Amino acid sequence: MFRCSEVAERASLLMDGELGFWPRLNINLHLAMCPGCRAFVEQIRITHDLTARADTTQDPVPSEDINAALERRQMRSGWKT
Repeated sequence: MFRCSEVAERASLLMDGELGFWPRLNINLHLAMCPGCRAFVEQIRITHDLTARADTTQDPVPSEDINAALERRQMRSGWKT
């Protein structure tokens, strides 16, 4: 199983689908037990998704899906606007 630093190093590869079976399995095992890394990978995933959407659209207004994801994240973190 990977350490936190190894998960952080490979998070982008995980998002891009560039990890093989065993590294992906090791990361998923680590994420099952480490809330800090789960939060980190979730933040990377949100950034990755937002960036991918920004590259494919000309519309500067976030979609309802993005707004809903951001609201869920804010609610979980206790952050208020």
